[in-house]
Amino acid sequence: MRLAEKQIKDLIKKVKVQDQEEDEKIEHGVAQQQLQTLPGRRETLENVVVKPNLEGRKTMGNLELHQNGLRYSSTKGIKVDIPFSNMKHAFFQPCAQDELIAIVHFTLKAPLTLSNKKVTEVQFFKESGIAADDIDGKGGRRRMNDLDELELEERERVAKKKLSQKFFNFAKLVENQAEKTSTPIEFDIPYGSNGHEFHFQGCPIKSVVKIRPTKNCLIAISEFPFFVIDLKEIEAVHFERVAFGIKNFDMAIIFKDFHTFKRINSIPRESIEEIKAYLNEIGVIFSEGVVPMNWNAVLQQIREDFESFLETGGWRFLQEDEHEEAEEEDPELVEDPEFADDESGEASDDTDSDFSDEEDEDYSSEADDAESEGPSWDELEKRAYEDD
Repeated sequence: MRLAEKQIKDLIKKVKVQDQEEDEKIEHGVAQQQLQTLPGRRETLENVVVKPNLEGRKTMGNLELHQNGLRYSSTKGIKVDIPFSNMKHAFFQPCAQDELIAIVHFTLKAPLTLSNKKVTEVQFFKESGIAADDIDGKGGRRRMNDLDELELEERERVAKKKLSQKFFNFAKLVENQAEKTSTPIEFDIPYGSNGHEFHFQGCPIKSVVKIRPTKNCLIAISEFPFFVIDLKEIEAVHFERVAFGIKNFDMAIIFKDFHTFKRINSIPRESIEEIKAYLNEIGVIFSEGVVPMNWNAVLQQIREDFESFLETGGWRFLQEDEHEEAEEEDPELVEDPEFADDESGEASDDTDSDFSDEEDEDYSSEADDAESEGPSWDELEKRAYEDD
């Protein structure tokens, strides 16, 4: 038993060292590769904004397609090169119904240095809408106030569609060029971008954002800081604070290295069934419970006795805890607030009626006592006659 445990630990260490060496090779190889520029006219996305910002401020420029990668040239002459070989993931996000920006976004294998910071997420976007594009030139802004609401909405819809198509066409050109250089790239698109969009609200970093599943990742790239998780790196998902009467729940994502996890907080309860269906579709194990887990301690315990973890069914212990909690929290024993109000109302009515009955009984008994103790009419007449 101890020998098997030692072998497993040695294997885990060996895999970690190999992964580290592979990352270093990738970073070194990417650093050595230079962008091969194309002379003359190039395919370009004009007047796009880069994130993270260059020099700490909003930066405009052009994104150009070259022989073996992309080059972003800002209006101030700053250049950012991204070879195809350094692209781990590429995303295209069209203008959503409630958003005005179209996006191309890249997750990098090796970090770039922007504004003296190393980053692995780089994005280029452009805002749509009449105010941003100023479709009619100088006069357009003056006449915009004269447009009725329906015409304004129609012009905005057309502008968003036109911008999304421009970004989509550029993404296809990038895919074709990458194929020619034997570094294939496929732009990932959020589910339902062409129709009913599947997304859910949650707080993965600092604030509540719209999280969109794609074919390969979970992303939230409409706002900075960006959130991107590769589905291939997910070992299991556990829903926390799932209980009767709680409007939000948390989603803990455990990674395959058994060292790290990511928690998405404050997801509306109505989204849980749709998320479960999505996880079923992509083949990710999930479970749920009432109490948040101390994942640092749980993962450490698994690493220390990995053989026992496998022998006892892996993540089955989370599902067993789920069944135990369900038995302890019998729905027949849970007090519905509506029924509680009704019962308290009935109780108060009964109390009022009992009180009034007691009052009636007391009043009638006092009247009976008064009648029994008071003089009769004959006695009163006799007293009056004697007084006269």
